[in-house]
Parts: sequence; C-alpha cells; structure tokens
Amino acid sequence: GGDQPSTPGRPKLTCSPSGGTDAEHRRPWGRSAADAAAALGTDPSRGLTALEAARRLARDGPNALRAVPPTRWWRRLLAQFKDPLVGFSGFAAAVALTACWVEGQHATLSQAQAQTPSPHGPPMDAIVILLVVMLNAVLGFLQEAKAASAVAALARLTAVTSTVLRHGQPQRLPSEAVVLGDVLLLAEGDAVVADARLVVATQLRVLDASLTGESAAVLKNPATQGACRAWGQRGPDPKPDRLLAGPSALGDRLNMVFKGTAVAQGSGRGGVTAFGMHTEMGAIATLLDTTPAAPTSLQHELGRIGRRLGLAALLVAAARGAGHGAAGCRFAGAPAGRG
Repeated sequence: GGDQPSTPGRPKLTCSPSGGTDAEHRRPWGRSAADAAAALGTDPSRGLTALEAARRLARDGPNALRAVPPTRWWRRLLAQFKDPLVGFSGFAAAVALTACWVEGQHATLSQAQAQTPSPHGPPMDAIVILLVVMLNAVLGFLQEAKAASAVAALARLTAVTSTVLRHGQPQRLPSEAVVLGDVLLLAEGDAVVADARLVVATQLRVLDASLTGESAAVLKNPATQGACRAWGQRGPDPKPDRLLAGPSALGDRLNMVFKGTAVAQGSGRGGVTAFGMHTEMGAIATLLDTTPAAPTSLQHELGRIGRRLGLAALLVAAARGAGHGAAGCRFAGAPAGRG
C-alpha cells in the first residue's frame, strides 16, 4: 500500500490515490502542474507577456514585504532618555541643584551676617551630570543613525534580482517586479523571491531552513503533489498521483518553493502562486508585526541594576539632605558671638 509506516511518538501520514481534501485540491500544491498554470493564467513554456505583467503589477502592487515606517528623528532622540539610569541621573541633577541652592541660601545668610562677600559658586555637580546625560543621548542618537544608514546601504547593495520568463525570453528583473503568474527560472545559488509551484525540476535542492528549520537541502519534485515526505526523501515518487489525505505542512509540499529560501543545487522552473505579504514568509512577517516587542534579558538586568542604583542614590541624597538640614538648624540656633 501507499501508507507510510508509523513511528512511535509521530503521527501516521496516510497517502491515498484519491488526492486528499477539496481544500488541498484548490491549493497549488494539490493540483497538477498544468492545472496550477491554468489557474494562474500563464503558459509555463513562455511565461507572461510584458503587457500582461505590467497590468498585474499595477493591479496587485510590487512583490515586497510590508516595510515598517521609519521612526522620526525626534522620536529616536527622545528614546535615548527612556533608560532608567538616565532618569535617575536627571533626578540626581535635580537633587544636586536643590542642595546647591540650600547651601547657597545658608552661605548668603552667613556672609550677610558677617558682612563679607559670598564665595558660593555655580552648581558644578548638577552641571556635570546634565552634560553627561546630554552627551550620552547625542552619542546614542548618532550611533543609531549611523547603523540605520549602514543597513540601508547594505540593502541597496544586496538587492535581490530574479530570472523570469517573459514572452518566451528569460529576463533578469528586480524582485519587486515579479508578479502573480510569472515563471521563475531557478538555478544554483538563486534566492527564491516568491512562492511558486514547480513545473520542471532537475535535481533541484532548496534550503528551506528559514521556514521549516531543516538544516539539509530538500530535494524538490514537481510530480509529487503533496506526496508523503518519505517518498520524496528516497527520490522521485513512483506514484505521482498519490496525495496527502489531509492538509500538508510546508515541509511536505515538495512541489513548491517559497520566498526567503535559496537554491542549493540543480535547476527548475515554477509559476508564482503568491508574492509579497501573501507568501508564507509574509505570514511570518505579519505575526512579527502584530507581536509586541518584549524586553530582552539584558534589558531586564539593566533595569534591575538601574533601580538599585537609583534607590542607593535616593538614600544618599536623603542622608545628605538630612545632614544639611541639621547643619542649618544648628546655625540658626547658635548663640551670637561676643562682639
């Protein structure tokens, strides 16, 4: 039979000549290559015409993942002051200013009674703390801006291009210009820029690690319409009409290639079935966009250290304030000296 032997701890995959569920049949990996091409409105041997490709590009938009809008410069600058240590430093500067003002009042009163000029100077402690805080914010802002510029320049240098079949002729295009129904020509070393249903494959092995986590390259087979993975691992499926009886995982869709993967060996040809945010990689990007960013362990640890340092600073400031208060009380209650 066509059943794959079950192993302990793993579910049994059942293959049947009937071809699985209706939903699977409607998916590109559940159809024959000819049916998938007909549904895409393309000819696997000639590809789309330039006019049709331009019409689809205008209708569907470019083949790109949704980009996060850049943060405005003033928001990035203000973000430098959100660190707990920066907040405690600002509080320390305020305490230093208050202590300096109190000392100045006592010194002014003392010098007025002695009828001598006051030697009290500017609040150097507060000035130094504020300078350090501002310098830290400026350096952090400049480093982030420099890193963002470097990443943007690297992205421009590593812009991905793809070879597609247009009107029977191979053309090298930017990945953003690939549209639904384009016929991708895949060769060793190429990056896959869209999800595609394979039509032809010659010893085609693809690195699917970015999606499935598999370390080894996967042998693709356009005739294996969602067939059992065990058959695909041993080589071409001797019974290509057998399909998975239930929904198939990404790793079982041996007749598909996916955006974000790379060709490790061989060559192939496939029709684009999904692009941009509609790909499997786009689904992951959507999950990342909707998942709130949680602080890292390092950020947790820095916050804990900052809180402890802040508490210590508060205790020191309170002790210093109490000492100044006691000194002021002694000065105010001291008897006048003999004249």
